[in-house]
Amino acid sequence: LLHLHCLSAWQHISNNQHQLVAPPLSLPSIMPLEIENEDAPLVANGGSKQPPTKNSQFRSWIGLLMLLAVLGLCVFVKKAEPQVNDASVDKERRIPLAQCAGFCKARSNQLQKHHGGDLLDRTYLVTAVDTARTNLHSMLKTDYGAEAFTAMFVDPKTQKVIGDRICMSADRETDVSILRLRRKLQMKALQMQISLLDQRVNLEGCDCTTTSGRRNRRLQEPAAAAEETAAPQPPAAHQLVLPEVPSHYEQFIWGTMGHSAAAAHGNLYNESYTSYLDRGVKDVFGAVGIGFEGRNYAMGGMDSAPQLALCQEAVVGTDVDMISHDFGMTDGQAHWKSALFASRVGMHVNRPAHMSINVAGRHYKARTDALRAGAEDVGIATLHLVPEVEQMVDKGIPDCFGIPQAEIDKHGPFAANFKCKGAIEKEEPCQEKKYNDKICSNRKFKASWHPGWRQHAKQGNMLALFMTETLLEAMKDLVSSAEQDPRALYAKLKAEEDADYETFHASTVPDVSIDFVSDELVAAGVKSHFLHRNKVVCKTALLPAKSRYLGILTESDKVGDFHGFDEGIDAEYATKQPPIEEKDKGSMALVFENKARQQQCQVDLNVDYKDYFYATQDWGWASLKFPNEAEIRAYAPDGFNPVGFVMLCFYKCDWGKCPAGEIDVANGIAEGKWKAELNGEAVEEISRMDQCYGVKTKNGYLNKPNEDGRYELRIWIDKGDKTNFVRLTSIIVL
Repeated sequence: LLHLHCLSAWQHISNNQHQLVAPPLSLPSIMPLEIENEDAPLVANGGSKQPPTKNSQFRSWIGLLMLLAVLGLCVFVKKAEPQVNDASVDKERRIPLAQCAGFCKARSNQLQKHHGGDLLDRTYLVTAVDTARTNLHSMLKTDYGAEAFTAMFVDPKTQKVIGDRICMSADRETDVSILRLRRKLQMKALQMQISLLDQRVNLEGCDCTTTSGRRNRRLQEPAAAAEETAAPQPPAAHQLVLPEVPSHYEQFIWGTMGHSAAAAHGNLYNESYTSYLDRGVKDVFGAVGIGFEGRNYAMGGMDSAPQLALCQEAVVGTDVDMISHDFGMTDGQAHWKSALFASRVGMHVNRPAHMSINVAGRHYKARTDALRAGAEDVGIATLHLVPEVEQMVDKGIPDCFGIPQAEIDKHGPFAANFKCKGAIEKEEPCQEKKYNDKICSNRKFKASWHPGWRQHAKQGNMLALFMTETLLEAMKDLVSSAEQDPRALYAKLKAEEDADYETFHASTVPDVSIDFVSDELVAAGVKSHFLHRNKVVCKTALLPAKSRYLGILTESDKVGDFHGFDEGIDAEYATKQPPIEEKDKGSMALVFENKARQQQCQVDLNVDYKDYFYATQDWGWASLKFPNEAEIRAYAPDGFNPVGFVMLCFYKCDWGKCPAGEIDVANGIAEGKWKAELNGEAVEEISRMDQCYGVKTKNGYLNKPNEDGRYELRIWIDKGDKTNFVRLTSIIVL
């Protein structure tokens, strides 16, 4: 309060030389002062003009003396008060040098107390993960009951939890992908340690890598060096406030891509196997300073390629460390899709590992062979959930058919009512208890082919056990390394990873991966290598997608995961827009269908929606430019220089049932039902590539960007009895 009075008084002195008014204090009242000024009339408190009197002059001098006394007190208090850590103060000068040693020791004690040990000690990292693994096992024993946990997750021969056997490489003999994943986890731990060391070099102005906490002379400012060499002075009063401990120093992000089962349709969004994986390993990774995020961006009714394979960075983001593929039901026997998807994981900017979920069945060998040939054999970490291990886990689930409720209740909630008559989530009471009906029980998609929450929990917990075991082995690898310097060891592992990726980029695409590229396209110069090895920029309207949540697609400041982002316009509103006849005035709109959005519920149910770019007969020539500046910064930061192959991916109608008015794009151009232009050149033909189409102009299938480095697509729709339209979900440029 006194500081405020001082500031106010100083402002009055500085800004108003004619009338000095002290702020109100809880001191004897200071009356408004009147002093002579040659250029101004004399104004008393009441505002009327009057000449100064002897009494008023006397009061003025007394008031001035009292005000000066208050200002003097302010200066004294300011000098005497302790300095505080204010963010506006230069960090280099925050902590007095004389107190750095104590500050650094206190910070070290704070970190060790928070983490339970020294994260720079590799032996402790092993201990920390091992302890967290024990806690995970204890949690699962509570979830399933000790008896069911043992029957499901413990090998009867070795009496050990089966975490290390749950996922394997396509080549089981060498297990090369497991070793690559362990290398990635080692690099994460080393990046965590390097981050810690970097923070210690300049922590609030102290160099905490030394015992004294003094700064390195070579890094000091001249004033700081003079301070350090000056004669020692008694330490000034200084309030030492330790910084908050970060939640993590490095992060591992798992991105799930898949169809409706992976998206947890029929369940709550947080009941997906990705959510249970996140729940299981968050504390395990956190024990060694690494944050873990399970990012479930699966989409109902979608297959893996070519659209989603080529749009991985736009969908799951550029920061993921693992991308899982769960499209077995929708990809079917099209093994080229799995191969292309894995190949594009290899092209991802963050070099994630690849994980296949639900690859069991009669196509198991063909699928894993395609993965091995297209990715694993040429340098990419490519793993899969082992079918026979999951079968062993299923065998251990207690059968609850025909037994008293009291016996069922002896099992934990994750095991009770899970298997009846030897079948998972079938027969009663298991079928009745398949879904969690405590929240929004009338939700959509509770279909027989969608797994319930216990099945999701089982797979998520299996993946959690696997990731925990793999992280533990990776920490043991660090302990066994002869190289003790984190930076040097990181550089060594990075060089090994670089060598793998050089092999990948130099490799040829196997035959199994090129089935969807027609002979016509090959003859026209469209090589399968483009789709497997070229840089790609994808503009997608599909959700979920990081490109939308981060405002990249819309170049908007409306951002947020699942909520708060720019949704575009409602389809009902878009269809009621007045016709636009002028050729260049239409714009393809980003459209969502409100009726498809989540039903009313207090928690997220599903977040996957097929939004689209919309063109209608009422809009004349509808235009869309791509990529925008934000997309280039995000997905082509080193420059946008494509070979010029443009793909259009159109809306995939559920069960093949499209609404009236939707143009048959495959035959529409030849029949004159719709027209398109690419950079002003008429599109002569589109060539089908599964759900997408390659664009051909008079220049062929390879069309370079225009002078400003962009493309412009324009679409015109012929008028019909009903409003005709087309819906694009993605535009892809290679």
